[in-house]
Amino acid sequence: MADRISEQTILEKVYDDVYKALSIVGYGYDGVALQRTVADSMAMKITEAGTVTYIGIAAPGTAQSTALWQCMKIDESSGTVITYADGNASFDNVATDLTSLTYT
Repeated sequence: MADRISEQTILEKVYDDVYKALSIVGYGYDGVALQRTVADSMAMKITEAGTVTYIGIAAPGTAQSTALWQCMKIDESSGTVITYADGNASFDNVATDLTSLTYT
């Protein structure tokens, strides 16, 4: 079921009182539940090693040792290349040591 949910795009139209405009809020699956896809609603772990930055995101409160993290590697050694742990954007990795995962 998680694979089916992670591929869905659900949009909600809301009126933004600050900008006085209709806007669309995206929803996504965070490895645990369907929620608004805004950066401040996710737990994040960031590890930097030279020109490489590793980022893990998960639902708030997710233990780093739980395989519910989406992990990516940003390599800026020659240009910028972004790859994901296990070669996919699934929330199925642990984040205890982001550098030890296999990124493709």
